[in-house]
Amino acid sequence: HRPSLGRDDAPVTIVEVSDYQCSFCKRFAEDTLPALKKEYIDTGKVRLVYKDLPLPFHKQATKAAQAAHCAGEQGQYWEMHDKIFANANNLDESNLVVYAKALDLDVTRFEACLGSKRHLAAIEKDIADARKAGLTGTPSFVIGKTTDDIIKGDVVVGAHPLSSFRDYIEKHL
Repeated sequence: HRPSLGRDDAPVTIVEVSDYQCSFCKRFAEDTLPALKKEYIDTGKVRLVYKDLPLPFHKQATKAAQAAHCAGEQGQYWEMHDKIFANANNLDESNLVVYAKALDLDVTRFEACLGSKRHLAAIEKDIADARKAGLTGTPSFVIGKTTDDIIKGDVVVGAHPLSSFRDYIEKHL
């Protein structure tokens, strides 16, 4: 039940573990993800599942993750995801509200969600799942065959170019 791109029945799943204040995560989101989406996600070969791993020294990353999920309640998770990474140096709460306005979200509803902290439990579960899997840095990825709820596959750490992902994806196709 995490944000995802692509078909649920795609043969390969990539689980991304990321932090909105991580410069390497930003590089992946802006440089690699669009090409990955065009070549593999949009063609039905890959599903990308996003999990949050806000690192303790990134003080605004948790609130940014909450903002993305609050935007998701209004059908704009990925739009907020992109907006947050595009503005990764300006993630205080007032700026997150500005981004919500720019996306034409219901700002009252967005602010109520952000203040409620209702997505914190899911974010904390993502953190626990990452630790259990031995993933401590961001971005980290698990690339493998699509299964119901558990992905077993290759672990890739860091912002790699599309060519690196292509090798892992093709191996599992």
